[in-house]
Amino acid sequence: MARSGHAAVVTSSARRAGVALATVMVLVVAAVLVPPSFPDVPAAAADAALVLSGDVDYLRIQHAAALHRAGLVRFLLVTGTGIGGDSAVELAAQARKLGVAEVAIVREERSRTTRENLLHAAPIIRARGWQRVLLVTSASHMGRALRVARRVMPEVDWAPSPVRDAGSRERIYRTRLEEWSKLAWYGLRGWI
Repeated sequence: MARSGHAAVVTSSARRAGVALATVMVLVVAAVLVPPSFPDVPAAAADAALVLSGDVDYLRIQHAAALHRAGLVRFLLVTGTGIGGDSAVELAAQARKLGVAEVAIVREERSRTTRENLLHAAPIIRARGWQRVLLVTSASHMGRALRVARRVMPEVDWAPSPVRDAGSRERIYRTRLEEWSKLAWYGLRGWI
């Protein structure tokens, strides 16, 4: 009798573990296939647009430059060290090509990660007294970036201004999956 009771407990535990695993798999698949969404924020003026590095197709800087040309932001704060879209220098050059005057471009050139983007941008934002900042990044990245921004600078009114995810469908799915793992890592580290 004891053996059959033990087998029932093992079977029940295995069933619960299987259901939990299936639930996690469904959530992961949904997170990858369903694009992230943010409430429509009416276009409102802000002191600046913070453009996070990682702008591989320059969609973020194009969006930020359009916000500037529309008169919604006076300044673009571009971030990152590295090459291409990971470089504040290159993002600034792209902004100038898109008609943004040099005087409206502010650079943060030391960061290599999302968290560093915000940590190194914080002194610049505070020194300039910016109260409302549009956060410009890709839709998949926005959830983590916005959480970090609000954690690092809770006194700032952050408004998400996402751009579409760049690349092929496979690349977008891979990026979304990576973002979920990065979000978990940031949460475990207490960064969000």
